[in-house]
Amino acid sequence: MKRNILLLLLILFSINVMSQEKGSYITLWGGVGPTGYKYAMPNVDFAAPVCQLKLGGQAGIGYSYYFTQHWGISTGIGASLYRTHGKFNEGFQDNAPFILGSYVDNDPFDDHVTSYDLRVRTKDWVEQQKGYFLEVPLMINFQTKFGENEYWGIYLGAGAKFQLPLGVKYSIIDGNHEGDKKLNVSGYYAERNLELGGPNNPGVGQHGFASMHNPSEVLANSGGDLNFKINISAVGEAGFLFSLGRRVDMTLGAFIDYGLLNIRKDEPNTPLFVGPDSDYTGLGQDYNIANGIIYNSMITSEFVNKNGDIVPIMDKVSTLSYGGKIGIRIKLGKLREKPEAPACENDTIFIYVVEESPEEEKPEVEQPAAGQGAGSGAGAAIVHPESKYDNGDIYILLEPIYFDLDKSTLRKESIDILNRKVEILKAYPEISLVIMGNTCDLGKDPYNYKLGQRRADIAMKYLVDRGISKDRLKTITQSRFEPEMPNTSEFNRSHNRRTDFRPEFK
Repeated sequence: MKRNILLLLLILFSINVMSQEKGSYITLWGGVGPTGYKYAMPNVDFAAPVCQLKLGGQAGIGYSYYFTQHWGISTGIGASLYRTHGKFNEGFQDNAPFILGSYVDNDPFDDHVTSYDLRVRTKDWVEQQKGYFLEVPLMINFQTKFGENEYWGIYLGAGAKFQLPLGVKYSIIDGNHEGDKKLNVSGYYAERNLELGGPNNPGVGQHGFASMHNPSEVLANSGGDLNFKINISAVGEAGFLFSLGRRVDMTLGAFIDYGLLNIRKDEPNTPLFVGPDSDYTGLGQDYNIANGIIYNSMITSEFVNKNGDIVPIMDKVSTLSYGGKIGIRIKLGKLREKPEAPACENDTIFIYVVEESPEEEKPEVEQPAAGQGAGSGAGAAIVHPESKYDNGDIYILLEPIYFDLDKSTLRKESIDILNRKVEILKAYPEISLVIMGNTCDLGKDPYNYKLGQRRADIAMKYLVDRGISKDRLKTITQSRFEPEMPNTSEFNRSHNRRTDFRPEFK
């Protein structure tokens, strides 16, 4: 199953590389929240370790590509900090000692040599584990925006994250004061069935048997490095998009990373505590408690269970993190430009001018160009004596209608103009209309494209409702890119909030 998921993600990544569609983004992001390692310990038959997640974080740079308006994929590179406190043993456990082996000692009660077993027990033992990981995510993304101006939206993401451990360390956390005992060292003399310095017995300082609160100052290897394997995490995130400009969005959301693999490396024959190589207490030595005892992290260590089997304290270690995430997303490439106007079947409109003098032959006269009152996008309007159309009818077809700011509702005067167009279109069934919606320069381009289309659609709907065949009508949006007047004043902008009409003839 995991291989199939990985294969699917790699295929999507290949699509990202090969596609020529636009819609690329660069994102700088950071996150913070509880992080750490999850423990699985089916073999432990004494007080099992408990994972306490601690505050960690992540940061990175990502690349995303949307191959449709809403769907895309993303990858990138980042780094994460994981922090955990591992705890076990609520109190000293007489029935769960760590036996470190037999040692030879001068019997404190007799003059002959005797042997004993060195034992170490813990109480409310806390080990901090901290690690840095280099990460490469690979995700499927969804986004959509809302509101009239599309100033905000939501995003979702799901996928996998490949994690390479850069450095993982552990360290013992000491007790806060002298009475907060963390470690007990004792010696068990089997010949006398006597344990010196045990949890319930007085300490024997001259032999180094007693309890202590600051084991990190005495134990060897009280802190060190851990060896973890490469990890793969399942990743999910969701949040909000806020527009900061035409190119820039801010993302604000939540994430969760759930490790799928066991990152613990087997290190056989590594007890949690290892005793010194020689007699623990011999005369003339420093009798500090726990002096010479080597400590190994609970993540990599083994112990002897009640059946006499050597098993790891932690059978499985995996990662877990969740929290909040914030980012800045920057659009790459060119911003969306104006659409191309559809090809006109007839670039020349011939108009018969009634006022033409019969005594004088008039040359062909070019009418106002696009955007000068004759309808944006129309071809050159030419006066021609052989035209069968009345020039007044043609100018009615060309006459634009105007809209209020951010509206696509027909004004009363616009309805009167459209009614006159209906009469002419019914009189000349061979004439078709291209209906072009326009806006001023206020607002964002994605919104203006839609507003221009709504202004064209409302005009077409009015004509269709009054008997004009939809086959004779075409609509396009020109957004802010075909102004009738420069957008330098409110008066000028009011002339750009319009719908133009261009007749086409069979």
